[in-house]
Amino acid sequence: MVKPVEEKIKSRTRKIPAKYIREVINGKPYYYKGYKSVMNGTKQIEEIMGSSSLQSIMVMIIGFFIKSHLNKSKYVLATNEAGLHLGHNNNISTDIGIFLKEKVVMNDKYFEIAPEVAIEVDVKIETDKDLDYVFSKSEEMMNFGTERILWIITKHKKIFVFSKNETTQILDWNKDVVVMEGVVLNIHDLLEEEGVNHLLA
Repeated sequence: MVKPVEEKIKSRTRKIPAKYIREVINGKPYYYKGYKSVMNGTKQIEEIMGSSSLQSIMVMIIGFFIKSHLNKSKYVLATNEAGLHLGHNNNISTDIGIFLKEKVVMNDKYFEIAPEVAIEVDVKIETDKDLDYVFSKSEEMMNFGTERILWIITKHKKIFVFSKNETTQILDWNKDVVVMEGVVLNIHDLLEEEGVNHLLA
């Protein structure tokens, strides 16, 4: 039996529940990667909301490295997908954020200040235009006040480096990259030191 046209249109335009939204940038919602599988019943929502083993280990290793080199009297490090409230209809998160201590207020809300430096590991939203998302989010964060953003793309072992008033760079992750003054990161060497390079798929 052929479904009525109205029913077909309704099924194609089914509203996506707000719980599947991971970030909102300039009023545009970005959904968790894999949300379509939850909507069609092949996955549970808990299966898409956490980080992968690769992402979580990378964030932990990089975070510990940065913390060990950070000027702790001046800066504080935040991880665990720290929420950032950039303004109306602008709520995002960052894998690692380095904040000026003098600006930080610790409460049960999102940060309302920009991290001086942000580090992202891979794209975690549903999109077929990864680069559009990477550039849009980075630009929005820099407009908010972030000075430097490192975006690590594990599949290609590359790092995008966005900095205010500087040309965007794309580096292999076996090259040294300046996170901030006094903190230089080499992901390949760091993974070697941690003894996990051979675990990469």
